[in-house]
Amino acid sequence: MPRIWRLVFMVLAGGLLLADGAVARAVPGCPFCGPTEPPFSHRLAKCDAALQVKWVSLVGDETTMTAVTTFEVVEVLRGKAEDFKPGSRVTIPFARDGQPGDLFLLFREPGEDEPTWTEPVEVTEGRYGYIRQAPNPETSNRLAFFLKFLEVADEEIAADAFAEFSRAEYKDVAVLAPKLPREKLRTWLASKDLKRQVRLGLYGMLLGLSGDDSDAAFLESLIMARPDPEQPRFGIDGMMAGYILLQRERGLNKLLDAKFNDPLAEDDLLPIRNALVFIWDYDRDRVPAEALPAAMRRFLDRPRFAASVLPDLARWKDWSVLDRLTTSYGKPPFDSDLSKQDIVKFALVCEKDGLKQAPNSPPVPPPASALKARAFLNGLDPEFVRGVERSLGGLTRPLSNSK
Repeated sequence: MPRIWRLVFMVLAGGLLLADGAVARAVPGCPFCGPTEPPFSHRLAKCDAALQVKWVSLVGDETTMTAVTTFEVVEVLRGKAEDFKPGSRVTIPFARDGQPGDLFLLFREPGEDEPTWTEPVEVTEGRYGYIRQAPNPETSNRLAFFLKFLEVADEEIAADAFAEFSRAEYKDVAVLAPKLPREKLRTWLASKDLKRQVRLGLYGMLLGLSGDDSDAAFLESLIMARPDPEQPRFGIDGMMAGYILLQRERGLNKLLDAKFNDPLAEDDLLPIRNALVFIWDYDRDRVPAEALPAAMRRFLDRPRFAASVLPDLARWKDWSVLDRLTTSYGKPPFDSDLSKQDIVKFALVCEKDGLKQAPNSPPVPPPASALKARAFLNGLDPEFVRGVERSLGGLTRPLSNSK
């Protein structure tokens, strides 16, 4: 049976090599969290009216295949109170089943022509109380509120609290380290609950921020288990990142040696790549400066992954691999058109980086890496190079006869 999850990891791990060598992220916050629904606090901030309402009736027209649902206003959570008085009724063009008295939350969002109501959200009294208290997105230190709602019994609240963390900036998560519930995190990470699986990457990272040597040993026991080729390893990249946060260079080296020296652990290599990118982007002081590029270069020895790490090495300005790449151009594993393009992208960014001049300063000779990249590019089909350059956008190479 095709391992669809492996393709998902490949897609998440891939990045677009941009003109400045940056990697585009699909998710703005936690790099180990999949897409989530917008949290309630974000929806409240975006809407122009939010109402707690009671279900009254559903009326459908079989001839026109349309339906409307009527609700009675209980409380105005956001908007002008005079527009929606308690006891008044609101009718929306949605078919929503219910029983008289069932509680819902209605959001109305601004539109170009007129505001529009979104799909009603069923709420309990407890869920509504959580939504009412949730701090808005502009509030400082707001994550402390959501921390206590992770994995609560109400799945809607638990999912919403997770969504808040998944979209938060790392610096805002890191300041919570002293408050993070280590014992709960270990319990959640050991759980086989399918609903929790998509959250394990975040929990592994959180344990890395807050844990001690015993937590590092716990993470190591999860990470070092040999992967089952028929089962996805949800959140393993976040656990690896948490492990490196705790064990630093020693943990990084132990992880690399264990996984790269085990031919049956190949499915854990892309999660390692994700963990390396995380450490570089958010907490690179945890390991010596050269440790992360050196670790990433090990992927060049694995044909399955060699091309996928070139965007990272370019973004990190590790031009030490340029000679190796130009020599390997057109040879396995860089013999496909796509992998050739990857090397050309790497060389283009290397050349551009070397040609940068500081403003208002005397010109300096370009570094040897930029000159080598230029010589390599000038030896290729100009149309092919220009096509790759256009895919990057914004790059402008010197003329092919430039020295």
